[in-house]
Amino acid sequence: MEPQIRHLDDKIAVVTKPSGMFVHPSDEDRRRGRTILTWLRDRLDRKVYPVHRLDRACSGLVSLALDSSSARELQEALQSPAASKQYLLLARGETDSEFECVLPLKSATAGIPRVARTRFQKLQSHGGFTLLKAQIFTGRRHQIRRHLAHMGHQIVGDTTYGKGGINRWLRDQYGLPRLFLHSWKLSIPAPATEQTLHLTEPLPADLLVFLRSFFENPLMWTGGHPETTETQAKP
Repeated sequence: MEPQIRHLDDKIAVVTKPSGMFVHPSDEDRRRGRTILTWLRDRLDRKVYPVHRLDRACSGLVSLALDSSSARELQEALQSPAASKQYLLLARGETDSEFECVLPLKSATAGIPRVARTRFQKLQSHGGFTLLKAQIFTGRRHQIRRHLAHMGHQIVGDTTYGKGGINRWLRDQYGLPRLFLHSWKLSIPAPATEQTLHLTEPLPADLLVFLRSFFENPLMWTGGHPETTETQAKP
């Protein structure tokens, strides 16, 4: 799967990131080749600045700035009350219909606990697993994955914080392809227009095929995401 540009203006770009691709060069593995940053740089033939980041295994919408001043504006926009970053995920266990986690999380470098807040909403459950929407209000490393693991609701396919036996069972029985975490919806007060940009990105085919197999419903989420009246992003 190739990345795709979902929005482009004079200041920012919003791109769909495939699972397995880094947003920017990382100390974790600098030899894996292309990143979203280098892909967009080569496509636009200009320097770009990563501001909003996703885990390598996560797919979905991610935003970048086209110059240093726009990067500062985008960072402020993402932290504003009008901004929203929402994810779709499948977690272990039955959950409440709505819940939050505010467990402080330590950074990988400083080791100092920092404020972290994630809100969850149940979509539906089946066979001891729950489909959730997650909204993050802070941007800590692996925030959703760590918060759910702390609560005993590990995301399926998570090889760092998840349950290996469950992941293997879902892979063998239903074809679970990877971490079931997708950056689905992004709302940003766009610096170029001073209007809020609303984008949604359907669940990728690999996760959708697995989901329909697991829920035994070949017509589940015909639009690739929960049935809503909102319009998905167009290239």
